[in-house]
Amino acid sequence: MPDLPTGPPWPSCGLYELIARQADRTPAREAVRCGPHSLNYRELIGAAQTAADRLVRRGAGPGDRIAVTVDRSADLPVALLAVLRSGAAFVPVDPAYPPERQEHMLRDAGALLTVTNRRCADRVRTPGVLVLDEEEPGAPAGGTPEALRRSAGPEDLAYLMYTSGSTGRPKGVAVDHRCLVKGVLAMASVVRPGPDDVWLALTSASFDPVLVELFLPLMTGGSVVMAEEQQILDGHALGELLDGSGADVLQATPLIWSMLLDGGWRGGLRVALCGGEPLTPSLAAALSQRSREVWNIYGPTETTIWSTAHRVTPADQGVVPVGRPLPDTEVHLLDGDRRPVVRGERGEVWIGGGGVARGYAGQPALTAERFVPDPFGPPGGRLYRTGDLGRQRPDGTLELLGRADHQVKIRGHRVEPGEIESWLAEEPSVAEAVVLPRQDGDQLRLVAYVRPQRGAVCTEARLREHAEIRLPRPMLPAAYLMVDTWPRTPNGKIDRRALPEPPARATGPATGPGDGGDAAPDRSTDGSTDGTVRTLAGIWQEVLSIGTPPAPGADFFALGGTSLDIMRMVTSVRARFGVRLNAARMMRATTLADQAALVGAAVTAAAPAPEPAPEPAPDTAPGSQP
Repeated sequence: MPDLPTGPPWPSCGLYELIARQADRTPAREAVRCGPHSLNYRELIGAAQTAADRLVRRGAGPGDRIAVTVDRSADLPVALLAVLRSGAAFVPVDPAYPPERQEHMLRDAGALLTVTNRRCADRVRTPGVLVLDEEEPGAPAGGTPEALRRSAGPEDLAYLMYTSGSTGRPKGVAVDHRCLVKGVLAMASVVRPGPDDVWLALTSASFDPVLVELFLPLMTGGSVVMAEEQQILDGHALGELLDGSGADVLQATPLIWSMLLDGGWRGGLRVALCGGEPLTPSLAAALSQRSREVWNIYGPTETTIWSTAHRVTPADQGVVPVGRPLPDTEVHLLDGDRRPVVRGERGEVWIGGGGVARGYAGQPALTAERFVPDPFGPPGGRLYRTGDLGRQRPDGTLELLGRADHQVKIRGHRVEPGEIESWLAEEPSVAEAVVLPRQDGDQLRLVAYVRPQRGAVCTEARLREHAEIRLPRPMLPAAYLMVDTWPRTPNGKIDRRALPEPPARATGPATGPGDGGDAAPDRSTDGSTDGTVRTLAGIWQEVLSIGTPPAPGADFFALGGTSLDIMRMVTSVRARFGVRLNAARMMRATTLADQAALVGAAVTAAAPAPEPAPEPAPDTAPGSQP
């Protein structure tokens, strides 16, 4: 491993410079691969430098924000490194987000322009665009003179990462270069990376753990294999990629790990990192049987990537702890008066140290509320109030015990129900809305309780259509319940605990929004109009645990389906129909009718071609013509 620290003092240079130094040592070694495309270290740094020159010529420098809208490809690390090299800060904007959400993020960040590639250029929401894989007309040869470049310092902004916001709008967490370097290098104490490591990268650019899996291996001479979109949604394909790539380190959410196991993955990793949601004992045991080391990791975006880590052992029973603080991180459990609780007692988790971010961009009041002076550390230090509840075990490890507020984690995504409630309340037929997480088996699903405006027609289809305008898929409620009046606490607040549990998952509207009630009929391979739909509807009932068969226009995700449920669908379709479907295509075909059409097409394609009819025998009867 190169001479990189795993604790303070951290390097004073930036992340780009650390990777560029590694490129000088191993220029020909493969750095990044995605599908058939790969870049060695020389090519990676060269592409990032070229893009950075283009950014600087267009005015980018310290203090500027540059949106990055790039799909899952080798272009992603090039784009992020280019922005860092230019001195500006990157703002990841997922091209899959609803347009209204993208536009808000770009306005809120004040993005100077957007870096993208040709595959995503049509989804960019800013007038200024830099397309990585297109030449810039009129660009001078020879790069950008150093005199024009303004290098960023450790205290300059490195990125804005947007998270769900309780006020109804996502909020941008502002992280400087010092925190970024610390956040990535602190994980070296867990992973102990080396030049022979191969990391499989699965995380979306909109979540800060991506910075560890992309950049920690590149600081140490390892290589990164990026999963393509159609692979990340298919546990079987993901397992094949793991085995075929020789990857020995993988960081993923419990949902992705469960998809891998459901897809038949047999293991072989050196290090398995699990974070973003609680790790169940059964999943921890399954991963331990397939990996040399399994780590349960925890950390909010506001303290820069991960803050604690726990190596899973056979002694872990019940709740799997999240461990001890990483280097240059302090964790305190405080009571309501911000006094430390004794070991074993429940308290709220406050985090200090070198990873505490600047705060929320453009929101000084919220920053002052959540980021406070650290009374336990040196002058100038700060603590971040996480809202998580926890306790210290006798051995000093941290165990999480839920939330002090309403925030939840849904399939690895941090969700503020208040943001969903605020957006639903903007629908003209809604007077008030309350959104709660409800346990459904081993998963959490969001349920929206809605009080309609007096005299208004408020329908589930109308609410779903409104929700999809702004909210990304993990924030869409799985069910909607109408209420006439709210249950109240003695002090007059809505009593959330008294709201009724939803019934068995409703099948949703018989048709999708705006289809006029006429779902396209399915044509199964025997010519019937409903054979495939009937069989597939039965699979939906099993996978989604719904009581009655869904109609052809019912939406899989509106009924609470998840990526893991799609994997189970693919497995069941293979068993029932004898064909293997691409999980990514199933994700895009959200209605029962659309999925049935995919199944029917796959069955038809897999059917053997009919044998040609035999040629008639020549007529050899007497008197026939030759």
